[in-house]
Amino acid sequence: MALDKRAVKEWAAEYKVINEMEREELKQRLATETVEQSIRSYFTLCQFATSLAKSTDVPVELQEQREMHYIELTGRWKRLAERLKHVQ
Repeated sequence: MALDKRAVKEWAAEYKVINEMEREELKQRLATETVEQSIRSYFTLCQFATSLAKSTDVPVELQEQREMHYIELTGRWKRLAERLKHVQ
């Protein structure tokens, strides 16, 4: 089933509007968010990304590498948080 060009352009325009709204919401949130809240959000994102690393859309030989990368990033952020003493 082929998509016509007009439908693709409309779809792209809608995503552009949504992305701009999300970007503005992120700017507002980050302006008021504490370092602890920001780091906790990052940990949550890393845990989510780690769960995605085992997804079937990634070739088997890359799944372990991707998961290890996310685990390494989480470890780095935890060490940074401990040094800054913002997260328990």
